[in-house]
Amino acid sequence: MKAYILGAGASAHAGYPLASDLLKALSEWLDLADASEHWVGVCRNRIVQVRETFGELDDFEGILRKLDAYGFKRVKPTGATTYRLNSIDILHDCAERIGNADAGDADVPAQGFYPQYLRSDLIMAVREFFYWIEQNRSGGVPYEGFARKIDQDSLVITLNYDLALERALAKEGKWDIGTGYGFTAFADRSASPTAIYKLHGSVNWFKAPQQENPPPIMFARDLTLLGYEDLVDPRVGSNGVGVDNAGTLILPDPQKKFFWEPFWSPLWGAAAQRLREAREVFIQGYSMPAADVKARELLFGNINSEAAIHIHCRSTSDRLAAEFLDRGFANVKSFPAVGFEAWAAAEV
Repeated sequence: MKAYILGAGASAHAGYPLASDLLKALSEWLDLADASEHWVGVCRNRIVQVRETFGELDDFEGILRKLDAYGFKRVKPTGATTYRLNSIDILHDCAERIGNADAGDADVPAQGFYPQYLRSDLIMAVREFFYWIEQNRSGGVPYEGFARKIDQDSLVITLNYDLALERALAKEGKWDIGTGYGFTAFADRSASPTAIYKLHGSVNWFKAPQQENPPPIMFARDLTLLGYEDLVDPRVGSNGVGVDNAGTLILPDPQKKFFWEPFWSPLWGAAAQRLREAREVFIQGYSMPAADVKARELLFGNINSEAAIHIHCRSTSDRLAAEFLDRGFANVKSFPAVGFEAWAAAEV
């Protein structure tokens, strides 16, 4: 069995920004988004909060690192601001004042924002942005060549959020949403030939605030985008359902937090088990950054030491190959000149 490990270098060819550029790309897209959508104004305001607090949008990982230092404490401005207070932050303050007489002067308006709610709104913006990209796609993507090329029983592990990969594999008849994510999302469907383990989450996965048991909820518009117009998640009522954005999509934090343990732990465990069965592994567009501690442990700890490893990661290919060799993997080949797009387009 062959395994494919995909990172941002693969999804970039489908029009998705790298993690470091994600916040800037979000900002540019939001500037053009339809302001009549209720979430657009909220997300635009969040972008202004980030820019005026940290002075930049270029380094999303670095900004998340700075946010992490605040924990759940309010981020207060150190200078003049133009952004407005978000309603959820105001409600948070009200709840604190009701429960704590010493919480502060009720006559003094609060300033700044709470990191946890800003993160949630940024995740909402990412979901909407990626949905828009996929919904408005007009041309082909290298994922289509990838889908034609791989065997039906392949294992795919991706650290990307988008749906372009699933759409390409479904078009080739190699993937089905029933069991195609490594868990049973919809019963009474044929087993998916290929499994895609999305270990940092997916834009079409949602968790209700009080939901304890997996799998994630999926809404009609995402099912339709994937080609399942007649499929309905019975847990979504006629009025929809509230969601907990932090549960099913992991932002590129230096210290990633997987809050929904009953979901993430079995998913990562199943991916590790399948990875141990692979006799040939392709690492494509994933530089295995030091911050991805959990993913690095998964790969180094579960790929068979005798498996053939092919690395297509451009400028980081040789470094990764050296790391694998240092860890006792004997059959490692580096292809810095052959990126994901060229590999996917090449003849089998």
